Amino acid sequence: MALRGRRSALTSLPAAPRRFSWRAIAFWILFAAFVLVTLGVIFRSPILSLDTDLVKLDLRHRFPEWKRPILDYVMFGQRGPATFAFLPYFAWVAWRRRSIQPLVLLGTALVLLNVGVGIVKIATGRIGPRSTQQAHDVFAGGNIYPSGHVSNTVVLYGLIAWIAINHRKLAITAAAFLSVTVGLGTVYLDTHWFSDVLGGWIAGGLILLALPTVMPTTQRWADRAIEWCRKRWVRGREQRRIRAEAVPRSRAKAIPGQGKVTPVSSVARSHNFAATPVSFDALDGPVR
Repeated sequence: MALRGRRSALTSLPAAPRRFSWRAIAFWILFAAFVLVTLGVIFRSPILSLDTDLVKLDLRHRFPEWKRPILDYVMFGQRGPATFAFLPYFAWVAWRRRSIQPLVLLGTALVLLNVGVGIVKIATGRIGPRSTQQAHDVFAGGNIYPSGHVSNTVVLYGLIAWIAINHRKLAITAAAFLSVTVGLGTVYLDTHWFSDVLGGWIAGGLILLALPTVMPTTQRWADRAIEWCRKRWVRGREQRRIRAEAVPRSRAKAIPGQGKVTPVSSVARSHNFAATPVSFDALDGPVR
């Protein structure tokens, strides 16, 4: 009876409250910050004054000697060239780990980046500082907010630090440095407002935080696709083997340009015609 009462007391205890992970907390904090920055871009806010003040500094024309090095430097954030440049590294890590997870991680991140950032770009329609002096020029058919250049820098080098085999702390520091400096470089070149860069930093962080939640599904899809391809390849190899075995091996192959070769019997092959020449005189003799 005492044991039964203890079990009933344990079952009547209230359930423990669900704990949120630090990643979920960080995601929702960043998401709230992204919403605030986006609303500050759409509606008039102090962040637009900061955008205008930075553009009025005209750093690109005041320091023209920096233009060429910075223009080359920001290519670290260009999605196409940077991704193809570091794709061998992801393939090498996948080979070292005997797993396609690094490649699936890269593909998933690029899809989330293009879809998520692309939707916001189209929805806001903001015009860049090279085309207008009004930082509040939104819904005008532009595609400048948030900066895809900066968000790609955060995601790409964040992933490199994520899958790094050695010197991970150094990789994280390098990823943070590249993300900050590439973003400021686009402000110097007047290709983005500062709020575009700020939105790109936050958007890249959101993609990295969302990857652990999305990856199990995409990894399962990738495994199914690889298994389907493997089965198709094995089935095709088996069919080719069966077709090859169905062909009679004793069939003589015809020489190109000639007719079909007729097999010669073993008795005919054993008779030596050169050793017994035919004499026409013997045909006139008596038949015995």
